[in-house]
Amino acid sequence: MAGFESALKSRKVLVTGASGFIGRPLVAALVAAGAEVTALGRTRHSAAPFRGQPVRCLTGAMGDPAAARAAVAGQEVIFNLAYDFRDTGAANVAALETLIAAAEAEGRARIVHTSSIVVYDDWPAGTLTESSPMDRPGGSPYRQAKVAMERRLMGSPLPVAILQPTIVWGPGSSLWTDGFAEALIAGAVVLPEPEGLCQGVYVDDVVQACLRAAVLPDLGRERFIINGPEPFPWSALLEGYSKSLGRGEIRFAPAESLKPAVPHGAEPEPDHAPSAAARISALGRRLIGRARFEALVRAAKRRLKRGGEMRPDAHLYELMVAAGRCPSQLAADRFGFSPTFGLVQGLQAVAPHLAQLGRSG
Repeated sequence: MAGFESALKSRKVLVTGASGFIGRPLVAALVAAGAEVTALGRTRHSAAPFRGQPVRCLTGAMGDPAAARAAVAGQEVIFNLAYDFRDTGAANVAALETLIAAAEAEGRARIVHTSSIVVYDDWPAGTLTESSPMDRPGGSPYRQAKVAMERRLMGSPLPVAILQPTIVWGPGSSLWTDGFAEALIAGAVVLPEPEGLCQGVYVDDVVQACLRAAVLPDLGRERFIINGPEPFPWSALLEGYSKSLGRGEIRFAPAESLKPAVPHGAEPEPDHAPSAAARISALGRRLIGRARFEALVRAAKRRLKRGGEMRPDAHLYELMVAAGRCPSQLAADRFGFSPTFGLVQGLQAVAPHLAQLGRSG
């Protein structure tokens, strides 16, 4: 699929979640490829990253039937990246159903949907392929929602590529890059010893997978694991972050001493309505925009956390001691996916972003 970007020239494409961590570089890549891009965002601030770019920005909720119909009208490819962590999993599933129904009524687009590796029963410790089971009940509302979304999409008459990224890192990754950076600026991150391997995929490689899946000629309804070239030690990632930040310490503690009393996923998590903090967060983003609001939150957290350390909760602990395998062989075979950002290349690419965070801290 050499020159796959050229196949997107003049194609009409919709991106939901366009102002997010993966959405911003995806929109930039689509514009560079000559696609006619429409971005659907929940608020007027969602259009801010695309000022000066040839991007048609629509404001509306994905779960609003009228907004969904307007967004999908005439589109040839729908990239669905949207997931609202400030809402329930059930609400996110319902919003996707509205979008799919509009697309199916239109009857012309293919869907490239960003799911997650967490759908598989044996993540993160097992060896995974796209045929691995995803039937285990329980887990987080996020996992349950992603499983439900995949099942709905696999039953659609439209061509569908479901991408299942592993741990996506890079500039703006709220947990896997910026979150760890904030912890290092505040003091230290504690890792279990022995440590496992991070199944990390750099954000630009996820964008590559999106573009390639969008132009796969004989796409049916298919799932694709999207991972980086090789897993790497968590300590190597964090040491790279610390070097770019110019501060921060990585400490180790015996894994047994960090082991949670209740393992992650052992008990079902209720799919609660958004908390008061989440509602305030959503309101702040609507009023002043995501970037300004998150900068204020980071500044407040830094004032509170000086000299502290980040110890893994049950979720992080499970990831940090695991050494499973989840190769992207099917994506390589079907549409030529070839990740170009290993640990070294990714750390070089994210270094200016981290240096800026370090200076602002």
